[in-house]
Amino acid sequence: MPTSKISLYDVLIIGAGINGCCSAYTLAQSGLKVALIDQDGIASGGSGAAGAFISPKISKVGELKEIMGEAHSEALKFYTAHFPKFTLVKPLLHIANNPKEGEKVESFKYETHLKHSNIPHKIQTFLSDEALSSSSIYFDIGAVVDAQGVCTAMAEGIDFYPIKVEKLIHNDHVWQVDELRAKHLVLSIGAYPKLLPIDYVGLRGIWGHRIDIETSTHIPCILHHHVSISPTNQEGIVAIGATHDVHYSPFSGEPYEIEQGRAILLEKASKTLLLNSINVVKDYTGLRSGSNDYLPMLGNLVDAAATLEKYPHIRHGQWVDPNEYIYYPNLTMINGSGGYGFVLAPYLAKKLKEYLVDHIPLNPILSPSRFFPRWAKKH
Repeated sequence: MPTSKISLYDVLIIGAGINGCCSAYTLAQSGLKVALIDQDGIASGGSGAAGAFISPKISKVGELKEIMGEAHSEALKFYTAHFPKFTLVKPLLHIANNPKEGEKVESFKYETHLKHSNIPHKIQTFLSDEALSSSSIYFDIGAVVDAQGVCTAMAEGIDFYPIKVEKLIHNDHVWQVDELRAKHLVLSIGAYPKLLPIDYVGLRGIWGHRIDIETSTHIPCILHHHVSISPTNQEGIVAIGATHDVHYSPFSGEPYEIEQGRAILLEKASKTLLLNSINVVKDYTGLRSGSNDYLPMLGNLVDAAATLEKYPHIRHGQWVDPNEYIYYPNLTMINGSGGYGFVLAPYLAKKLKEYLVDHIPLNPILSPSRFFPRWAKKH
């Protein structure tokens, strides 16, 4: 960690999960001087616990599908080109886990441009009857990355500070965090405390649990069904996860039951195939951050108090052009990727770089300000 008393940067990034690390890497590659800040270390939260599957999102036509499609293509190119050591390319089999999702799968198969084919016979032979009888799509190319390994590699060479940030100061066009200074500040802190009065940001915390196991069963492809099951870069190690537990919160004070979480993962995996001679090697847990409307967030943050003071009638439903809102200066948030953080990160980081370096406007559809009008009417 650098030790100079006052350190000047172009950008400070708070949060060293996949969004923070990928943004730091991309901005540094473009020539900016970047500092990365996280109180607990690189990929210490939800990103470190992620399955880190580079999979397309099975969804119907709409804004989300277009963005996820572009992000998936970007992610495959990004990881295989820049971090091949931490990227395992394998076919991907997505199996619907209920009839409603089955309808999405069938629709997606009809509309997608991604190359897919029939499930090879050798894979059919080890699938359960439930898996075989459900709608599915077999992609010729999928990938899984080493979550902690790739985040650490992205942060290599970038100044990292293990600081617990409790206060943000903006003065004379400069953001200050501890003894660090920069013109631009990027918040990529997921579902953890937001550091600013931005309660309008529509986030939901999702607890994730992944286990690495040893098994004598050979897994020839990445499987998504009730849970995700995948080979890894470690010989003989299979990853299972991550289950979504919307009821558990690390802020509740209650301990998370690791053994129970393991049992749930293994029970759900058994609905897809039989795993023999299982030995659990390691558990990974952490809190992910999903947006309330399932679209990721990339954009500037509204200063709610200042905006409502200037436009008090927003509280009564009066429409105000979002361009007229008052925003925190030179501050950008990346958040809300949910279970697709590793798919979305290269896409969002690229858009952030285009905004900060090339001065290309951000997509307003992704702006966190989209949640502000509804929140303002209730406050």
